[in-house]
Amino acid sequence: MIRIPAKGAPARGIPAMPVTLPGTVGAVVVLILVLAALAGWRRAEPEDLSGWRAERLAAFQLWQAGDPAREIWDHPDAPVLVALPAGSFLQGSPDSERERFPDEPLQQPVSIRHPVAIGKYPVTRGEYARFIQDSGYKPRTICRGYAGETDLLPRWHFSWRRPGFDQTNRDPAVCISWYDAKAYVDWLSRRTGKPYRLPTEAEWEYAARAGTRTARWWGEDPAKGCDAANSADLSAKDRFTDWEVANCRDGALFTAPVGSYRPNGFGLYDMLGNVWQWVEDCATDGGGECPQRVMRGGSWHSNPRYVRSAVRRIDGAEIGYAAYGIRVARDP
Repeated sequence: MIRIPAKGAPARGIPAMPVTLPGTVGAVVVLILVLAALAGWRRAEPEDLSGWRAERLAAFQLWQAGDPAREIWDHPDAPVLVALPAGSFLQGSPDSERERFPDEPLQQPVSIRHPVAIGKYPVTRGEYARFIQDSGYKPRTICRGYAGETDLLPRWHFSWRRPGFDQTNRDPAVCISWYDAKAYVDWLSRRTGKPYRLPTEAEWEYAARAGTRTARWWGEDPAKGCDAANSADLSAKDRFTDWEVANCRDGALFTAPVGSYRPNGFGLYDMLGNVWQWVEDCATDGGGECPQRVMRGGSWHSNPRYVRSAVRRIDGAEIGYAAYGIRVARDP
């Protein structure tokens, strides 16, 4: 109860007027304060990267001493890249590819006219956390994370920090929108002085195929890829009993630390599986704003049909899932 005195000097003998906020108004005020506090907690969680940065610096110094052939590492905070030569390949899928979707682009010859450097791994949670810490960037992405159901669903508390399952800083960053991915590569460019960007679709598929023409870089059979990619398989079916899965076990239910599986012929890891990877391309040929963007590669959440070199996924540029991530590129 709040006591409000009369205007001016109160007259002797006249009591103060008691005023009580209506119950519904008070409840709304309390709810707004609670939601504001929770939203602030979601955005401003402290991220202790001291251990990660120390390990990263030690690894960077060791890498510099060895100077691996074809690899590029510009800064301890940046991802390791692999330099790929110029070349030609068949982009898309042939009519004969058993699992192809009806609207999937048919194969056509494409040339990558200049060498390109592609991320050796998807961007990790640690690398993304360092970007957030250094840049102050505040993602506005509504994350669709794991809430115990088969599908990934939006929840106010899901974010790249908390996608609904545990991750290490070696796991791929998730809940990333295309806008977040662009902000990340722009920061990398400022941080390193090098022109980082997202790969184009053609560059991505060239890198993913690594000279192969089969549905997957390891062959046609998804069951022979459990040592090559983290996708929906028998390890996932133990939990998600209604999923269509590959008949093998990769040992991961959700994301796996990058580099957990064997690389393709270009020495690139997780080109298929683990997380979908945004590319630069617009999903349509129209000019102006482009609200729909393309990603490639499939994820831990994908049934085998989606974990193929030719598959494209299209979604809104502002959308994030606990299966959407990043792989970076730059000209070497």
